Amino acid sequence: MIQHIVVLKWKPGTTDAQVEEVFAQAGQLVDGIAGVERITLGRNRGEAEHGYTHAFIVNLRDDEALTEYVNHPVRQRYVTEVLGPIEEERIEIEVPGDGSDLHTRRASLSWEWGTTRHSASADAAALRWEEKER
Repeated sequence: MIQHIVVLKWKPGTTDAQVEEVFAQAGQLVDGIAGVERITLGRNRGEAEHGYTHAFIVNLRDDEALTEYVNHPVRQRYVTEVLGPIEEERIEIEVPGDGSDLHTRRASLSWEWGTTRHSASADAAALRWEEKER
């Protein structure tokens, strides 16, 4: 799985209603583009002064699906017609969603700090299992 992460800064004067409409229309990306598995949308919970207030994460099946997604007319139209009128800046990055890249390239990475951590939900499930077994 690949995660396409988009961080957004809106033009001055953009309303909450406009942002809600942008997010409401994101469903067309899932419905209209094969290989898009899920989209997660949200507002930054921090108080950072960088001005990027919202983000969405597009979960894609694989690298081929990422290539199709980035070039797909549905996405191009969404970026131009839906995001374009109210976005001031956008940052997009792609990262593996399952940590597989760390394992396949481990020897070549000089900046890796230890092993992949378990998710909080996996840790909580393990704790519930341990409590049940007692």
